Amino acid sequence: MKAVRNLILITAAGLALVLIADMTFLGTAAAFIREGRMAYGLTLCSKPVGGMTREAAAQEVKRATETALKGDALILTLPGEESRPFTFSAAEAGLSADADAMLDAAYKVGRGGSSVQNLITMLQCALQGKNIPLAIKLDEGKLTETLRGVKKAVDRAPKDASMTFTAAGIERRPGLTGRTLNLDALIEVVRPKLLELKLPCRAKIDLAETEPAIRLEDLEAIDGLLSSATTYYIADTGRGDNIELAAAALNECIVRPGAELSFNETVGSRVASAGYAIAPVIVNGKVEQDIGGGVCQVSSTLYNAVLTADLTPTARTAHFYPSTYVDAGLDATVADGQIDFVFQNTLPHPVLLRSSASNGTLTVSVYGHTADLPGEIEMESVIIGPPPTVEVYRLTYVGDKLVSREYLYTDEYDVPPPPEDEKPSPAANNPSPSPVPDSVPMPKPAPEPAPSPEPAPEPVPPTKPTAQKPPAQPATPGPAPARPASPQKPKN
Repeated sequence: MKAVRNLILITAAGLALVLIADMTFLGTAAAFIREGRMAYGLTLCSKPVGGMTREAAAQEVKRATETALKGDALILTLPGEESRPFTFSAAEAGLSADADAMLDAAYKVGRGGSSVQNLITMLQCALQGKNIPLAIKLDEGKLTETLRGVKKAVDRAPKDASMTFTAAGIERRPGLTGRTLNLDALIEVVRPKLLELKLPCRAKIDLAETEPAIRLEDLEAIDGLLSSATTYYIADTGRGDNIELAAAALNECIVRPGAELSFNETVGSRVASAGYAIAPVIVNGKVEQDIGGGVCQVSSTLYNAVLTADLTPTARTAHFYPSTYVDAGLDATVADGQIDFVFQNTLPHPVLLRSSASNGTLTVSVYGHTADLPGEIEMESVIIGPPPTVEVYRLTYVGDKLVSREYLYTDEYDVPPPPEDEKPSPAANNPSPSPVPDSVPMPKPAPEPAPSPEPAPEPVPPTKPTAQKPPAQPATPGPAPARPASPQKPKN
C-alpha cells in the first residue's frame, strides 16, 4: 500500500509540474501574442526569430536574404561560346527578397485562429519548429532591361562578302551571318527558372540567323570586268539626287546563274519617305513634275551594261521618244508598280553589279567570270525611219574581227522629240569615259518644261568596249518585250 501511495504522489506531482509548465508556457505565449513577438521555435530562412519583435526579425531576414541572393543569379551563354557567358546578379536579373511577405507569414503563426487553435499552433511550433522559406519577387521591367542589353550585344546585321581589285590581284573577304535574339522567347525561358530560385539560373541563348545576300562562294569565280556603261546628269538637283539614290540601291547586287534581277524590286518604291524628290518625268508623252524623276536614267544605264555583258533582258520598255543620255533604242523606262526592267543571268557564273553616281557621272559595271564572254561586245542602233524607228543589234568581236551581228528588236518612238531638260550625253557605253563639267550635261529643268521643237539628235555610234575577250559560247537573248500600245506612266 505504501508503494502505491508513493506512486500516486509522484504522478500527482508530475502532473502538477506539467500543468504549471503548460500554464507558464500558455501565459508566456499569451504575453508574446500581446507584445507582437514571434512564436517560439520559428525560423525565417533557417534563421531563428522566436521571441523577436517584427523589427528585430526584419534584420535577420535582411542578413539571410543577402546571403541567399549573393553571387551570380543568371548565367546566359551563346551556342559555341560557353567560355564567354553573360552573368548577372540577382538585382540585375530583377530578383529581390519579399521581406514583407516573409515577416507577415511569420507573424501569423499563432494568430488568426481561435484562442485554443492559436495556443495549439504555438505549442507545435515550440516543440517541432517551423521555418518560413525565402520569398522573392521578380521585377519584370528590370529583367527586360537587362535582357535587352544582351540582345543589343549579340544582335548583328548580316555582312556581305566583298572583293577588291588591287595591283597585287583580287582580294576576297568572307561575309558574316546575321543573328537576332528573340527577346520575348528568352524572357519566357528565364522567368520560371528565376522564380524557382535554383540559382544560378542557366540558359542558352537561341538566335535566328540570316545569311548574307552575297556569300564568299558567289565571288570565287569573278575575276574581272565584263562591261560598263556611263551616262551624265546634273548633280545637286532633285533629279540628280534621285539618280544617286537609285544607283546606291543597285550597288553590290549579286545575280546568280539562272536568277533574275528586277529593277523595281531592287531599288524599291520611289516615294518621298525613301528620300526621292520631285523632278521632271514623262507622263503619257508629256513632261511633268513628279516624285522620282530621273530614275529611268539609272535603269537605262543598267540596261546598256547588261546588254554588253551578254546578259538577257526579260522585261524592257522603251520611252515615248528617244532619251538623250543613251543612244536611241538603248533606253529602258520604269515606273512604280507599272513598268519594270528585268534581266536574267544566262551566264555560267554569278555576276556582280557595281553602281555609282556622284558629281554628275553615273556608272554601272558588271563583274563576272571573263571567260564567260564570247568576245568584246558593243551595241549598234540603226535609225531606219521616222518618227524614228530604230533597229538594235548586238555586235561581238574576237580581236578586231566581227564574228556576230545579232538583231535584238525594233523600237518605234512617238513623234515628240526629247524635252529641253535633256541634252545628249557622250559615250554611253564607254567603259572609261572622260569626266565632263557639271555644266555640260542637262541644264536644270524649269518647273514646267515643254517639249523642244528641235528634232531628236542623231544617235552617237558607241565606241568599242574594252572588256576582256577570252573565247566562250555566247548566250543569245530573245527580243525584249514590245512597248505597250497604251503606256501607263513611264518616268524619265
